[in-house]
Amino acid sequence: MKLLFYSPVDLCAGLGCERWHCDVTNSLKNKFGHQIKIITGNLGYKRWSETYLLSQLQSIPHERLNYPIVISSLIPTPGIFFKLLTEFRLADTVHFIHGFIGQDILMAILKILTRKRVVVGHHAPMFHFSAIHNLYMRCVSRYVLKIFDAHMALNCQDAKALLNWGIKNIHFIPSGVRVERFLSLPRKTHSHLNFLSVGRYDTPQKGFDLLLEAIAKFNQKYPHNKAVFRFAGSGGSRNPINNYAQKADNIIDLGFVMYEDMPKIYSFSDIFLLSSREEPFGLILVEAWSSGIPVLATKTEGPKDMLLPGKNGWFFDEISVSGILTGIEKIYRLWIADRSKIIQLEKNCRDTGKIYSIDITAYKMDQNLFNL
Repeated sequence: MKLLFYSPVDLCAGLGCERWHCDVTNSLKNKFGHQIKIITGNLGYKRWSETYLLSQLQSIPHERLNYPIVISSLIPTPGIFFKLLTEFRLADTVHFIHGFIGQDILMAILKILTRKRVVVGHHAPMFHFSAIHNLYMRCVSRYVLKIFDAHMALNCQDAKALLNWGIKNIHFIPSGVRVERFLSLPRKTHSHLNFLSVGRYDTPQKGFDLLLEAIAKFNQKYPHNKAVFRFAGSGGSRNPINNYAQKADNIIDLGFVMYEDMPKIYSFSDIFLLSSREEPFGLILVEAWSSGIPVLATKTEGPKDMLLPGKNGWFFDEISVSGILTGIEKIYRLWIADRSKIIQLEKNCRDTGKIYSIDITAYKMDQNLFNL
């Protein structure tokens, strides 16, 4: 089957969804024999070089469309529209990433003109901090989405929201990663309690502003603590992590870390901290679990489906500075009292990671979305 994957975001942005595109398309090709092409827009800050992108795509064809961008929205030109129209006609099924204003309308027009099967991937938060985005979702997307043939929801909350809108053919298919590179990492004990957070620094979605303030309060309350807080990520010119790192020795900004180097980062970590305000899935959680590391997370969409309190991690009581501070304190006191209680969660964590292998995601997509 000829599959076309489309995303408004440039694959060189190098974030979770872009990593997922590289991994899942290779699984679909190698294990199920699909012919695949990826077309993207040009949104996003580029973290990957073109050479590195090609190494991750392997032999998957890829093409970038250079849209005019107005207020973070892609404006289709006639040339881009007819290019997409041609690609739609060549494909048997199209999968596109939803969550960007106007792009669902563009995909709907192309579907109507070509009568091709189109699957919607709900990888971005359905609702978030942008009032304009939320208004568009409630007033436009909820109706446009009914035009498409199938929907891939990464979490139960999004699946229920789509169902409540009267949308049909919804498939709950969690995302996944190449867990093999993390499962073999040896779990180590450390003289300090090492927390790790990974994500974009320049968006309120990840909640780093709340986390940093909570850490500052933790350091004030425990001035001689044995906790270390490492951050890995990037965000262009906006980097609040560095400001806090200059004031506290136990806050460390690792900056952008290449994916091949992430196993090493996980190997000297004890707890993964997720402070997100919205998190539709959380590939980084799967990486942490596969590395044998428990997760301390906010009660957001993806974590609520995967995290089992006391088994593979814990939830913060609320998404706030005080809620995050209380959670960090609880785990720190647990570690001080008996470090083995955290190490004992390793097997449960790795078992959780195995569930979310990218090959399992590809199998479910093949069976439910493409193999019809």
